[in-house]
Amino acid sequence: MKHPDYPGVSSMTDRHGKTRWRLRRTGRKDVMLPGDPHSQEFDEAYQRAILGQPAKVAQHPSSATPRSMKAAYRILKTTAEWRALDARSQTRYCQTIERILTIPIGRGVVGDGPMEQLKRSHIKMILSRFSDTPHMERIVLICVRKLTGVALDEEWIETDPTYRMSRNPTTQGHRTWPAEVMGKYEAQWAIGTRQRTAYALALWLGNRLSDVCRLRWDHLTTKTIAEGDTIREVEGFEFTQFKGRKRGKKIFLPMTEMLRKELAPLPRTDGTVLATSKGKPYTENSLCVRMAEWCKDAGIEPGYTMHGLRKALGVKLAEADASTRQLMETLGHSNIALAELYSREASQIRLAVQAMDKVTELEKARRKPRISVVK
Repeated sequence: MKHPDYPGVSSMTDRHGKTRWRLRRTGRKDVMLPGDPHSQEFDEAYQRAILGQPAKVAQHPSSATPRSMKAAYRILKTTAEWRALDARSQTRYCQTIERILTIPIGRGVVGDGPMEQLKRSHIKMILSRFSDTPHMERIVLICVRKLTGVALDEEWIETDPTYRMSRNPTTQGHRTWPAEVMGKYEAQWAIGTRQRTAYALALWLGNRLSDVCRLRWDHLTTKTIAEGDTIREVEGFEFTQFKGRKRGKKIFLPMTEMLRKELAPLPRTDGTVLATSKGKPYTENSLCVRMAEWCKDAGIEPGYTMHGLRKALGVKLAEADASTRQLMETLGHSNIALAELYSREASQIRLAVQAMDKVTELEKARRKPRISVVK
């Protein structure tokens, strides 16, 4: 049926029984018109067809404009660098990047903008959206830098607009456990309990949560080190830290007298040092939740985490006059001066042992009974 208001337009019924409209003219290909007559999209398509202009292509919501930030994101997820990330990191970066892509800019969103037009001012605008959470701001910059890296590799841009940009949080992060808080926890949970073991591994090894969950008894070994003319055998745990597992570097942490006392009641099985009531390893999330519950049961206010125990060891090391290198090798940090890069691997075990020795001596002095004079 012809439409009285649109010359050359007639209706048809498709195979699904739906009425559709088309423009038919002699010697030309039929043009299907979207929507219903008198609607905006119908009128625009009709005018284009009459003037011989190509139909306007509707962009699918999930499509990406060529060489845009969204296109860079798609390519990023196919790279070897991306596949090398663990699932947890991929999820975090995906969530962050997808938030970045939907930030309004001009008449559109950041994700549709051409990478070649991305300027430092745009990046600063993106970062400003996360300024209330400094640690998140740093993650956002990492994500943007990953996208500009793709653009550089694809030769969409010649220079990196994130060059020399940094976002280092000024907040203190996880709270360090003071002596009085440690005392509360130790009074609540006796040596040999799961609660006390988790605490001891984080405090006396300086382990991250991910390493506390994964530390196994078969990581326990004995090393022989030379200190001057003295040869010494030291027992400790040797393992690859989960955070640095891609580099494959192993770290050795000596067993101090304090930790040996904490672990003495535990059965040395083939599994993890810290295990659930069913003998299974804790996951990172479950241990994080459990630690919060155990602290609450000990009357400790919220905010003290396992990472705060790692920081507490750092404080103890500093108080015991451990050097910067000793502290870094013990805690497994890698941001050390390049001048020390070549000697780090060979001396890590010795430096960590020396650092822990200093902490041990300090703890002995603190716990030594004090003599008081009674008149």
